[in-house]
Amino acid sequence: MATISGDGGVLKFGTVSSEDTAAALASWSMDITADTIETTAMGSNAYKTFTIGKHSWSGTAEMHWDNADDTAQEGMETALTGQDITKKLILYPGGTSGVDSWEGLVAITGVSMSGSIGDTVKYNITFQGVGALTHTNTD
Repeated sequence: MATISGDGGVLKFGTVSSEDTAAALASWSMDITADTIETTAMGSNAYKTFTIGKHSWSGTAEMHWDNADDTAQEGMETALTGQDITKKLILYPGGTSGVDSWEGLVAITGVSMSGSIGDTVKYNITFQGVGALTHTNTD
């Protein structure tokens, strides 16, 4: 199995039929979790037992602000302020060809920007998956 360099990631954001590539993606993270439901019965041994409940997914992304190519970034801000949960996010960890991808509808839950001397202006988002996350496996 070949490993993937962390500098090949691509993030797309937009409508279900038309996504824009987020310009200048610098970093990303995505978490997939499952609730655990305790099923311990009285009189059982000293250990609790559990079953898996509902799944959820969420994440963050950091981009360098690119005023000339900011369609996706502005779309994220508009989705947040408009409470729009019909937008799709697609994450390609190693580029858009020959590598797995994850996609689903998201709620943008936060947008922040920061700047400092000696660095680019950063544009950061947090997102929460709305419904199922689809993993497309390329191998």
